[in-house]
Amino acid sequence: MKEVWTSLASIMGVFAFFQSILHALFPPELWFAAAKLFHRLFRCFSTYCYFDITEMDGVNTNELYHAVQLYLSRSASMAASRLSLSRGLNSSAFTFGLANNDRLVDSFRGASATWEHAVTQRQSQTFSWRPLPEEKRSFTLRIKRKDKPLLLPAYLDHIMETATELRRRNQDRLLYTNSRGGSMESRGFPWESVPFKHPSTFDTLAMDPARKELIMADLNDFAQGKAFYEKTGRAWKRGYLLYGPPGTGKSSMIAAMANYLGYDVYDLELTEVHTNSELRKLLMKTTSKSIIVIEDIDCSVNLTNRSSKKPVPPCEPPSDLRPTGGTEDGGGGARTITLSGLLNFTDGLWSCCGSERIFVFTTNHIEKLDPALVRSGRMDMHVFMSYCSFQALKILMKNYLGWEDGEQNDELMWELAEVVDEAEITPADVSEILIKNRRRERREAAAELLEALKARVERRKKERKRSLSEQVVEEEEQEKRALESPKESTGQLMHSCNAKEDKGAEED
Repeated sequence: MKEVWTSLASIMGVFAFFQSILHALFPPELWFAAAKLFHRLFRCFSTYCYFDITEMDGVNTNELYHAVQLYLSRSASMAASRLSLSRGLNSSAFTFGLANNDRLVDSFRGASATWEHAVTQRQSQTFSWRPLPEEKRSFTLRIKRKDKPLLLPAYLDHIMETATELRRRNQDRLLYTNSRGGSMESRGFPWESVPFKHPSTFDTLAMDPARKELIMADLNDFAQGKAFYEKTGRAWKRGYLLYGPPGTGKSSMIAAMANYLGYDVYDLELTEVHTNSELRKLLMKTTSKSIIVIEDIDCSVNLTNRSSKKPVPPCEPPSDLRPTGGTEDGGGGARTITLSGLLNFTDGLWSCCGSERIFVFTTNHIEKLDPALVRSGRMDMHVFMSYCSFQALKILMKNYLGWEDGEQNDELMWELAEVVDEAEITPADVSEILIKNRRRERREAAAELLEALKARVERRKKERKRSLSEQVVEEEEQEKRALESPKESTGQLMHSCNAKEDKGAEED
């Protein structure tokens, strides 16, 4: 055994001697050049291509790195043996990531791609105003050389699009409102946001199922119509006008649309916008895949109707919002947005600065809106939010009372079906009645609703009867005044004739 160790020591000594001679004859620069040449020769004969995607591009964040990380998280949870977990701000889902030196194989268009995640310690850095992370992270993509024209750049574009869609789905939706007076916040952003948690969906929306199916089909066509809008040369946007009496579910419809498509909501308060230029700036700061809402547009501001010289005030705005003279761009007096500015906002050149956006206007009085504002191209789909129908009533009873479909043929339901249309009650009023009786037994609550509807029908009948009687009395008074007016005119004519005769006699 001693002889073996002696022989091993002798061999190691000889090896060290030759190594020192080689270092003396061949400097490190030559070794580095030889290794580099060998690496190039290996690359020439290799059947693979390698691409490094680092986390930092200089001092800036590499967007592609985070896109790859999010893209691979879909299959990492199934294929990888060791994972890293993370959850971003305003995100509702966890992100699975590859651990250090772990590999994952992906396929695209029939070609395979191997990803490897490398994490190394960064060398100690000098003082910097923007210090870099202590660890240096990167992804290495390995593909076959023959597949390079097939995968690049289509594969990377696919990764970016998929990551954008995953990020949008995982992130909680936000509800934005424009800052008071159009002022910019600290980040130069004119919108303030809160998480959008409205629970309304098309399943719970009190509306006839056939109409809901029509609206959902239209939304699907819009969301999947990128190629169609590009082919036809149209801006990728759509307008919806929701009109009807108060309490018919216009705001719930907007929330259901946002939850169905997964879009953010921008609630635009026109009374806080002073000029058309501020309106354009607000539009420029909205994101794609969003719904821009202007509620009660007939009451928001005093818009000027282009067909007349006088302003048409559908609803009386507050006194401090009425224009008192001057123009948009100068002079004294209050400045306000104009109808022309609002039209360009929805269908002008500036409306094309983003894509996949929906404009929604709501109003209680559609007849008070300018025809140019509600024409096709601006408000493409007009949705009448009517009083509660029997189909909508069944949805509300299912939501609040748990009324099952098998109980719809009940005699009580037939009585409700007979009176609900004549009662002309809004879904909001029906919901309030059901909320008050939600702790009672279902049939008792439904009976209470039936009594409320019958009482409303009787009240409306009395109101119509009273209105009819008042109309009859008014017509009789008008006829009486019409009969008395000829007598008065005849008496005045005779009086004037007598006066003329008396004046002529005096002259003679």
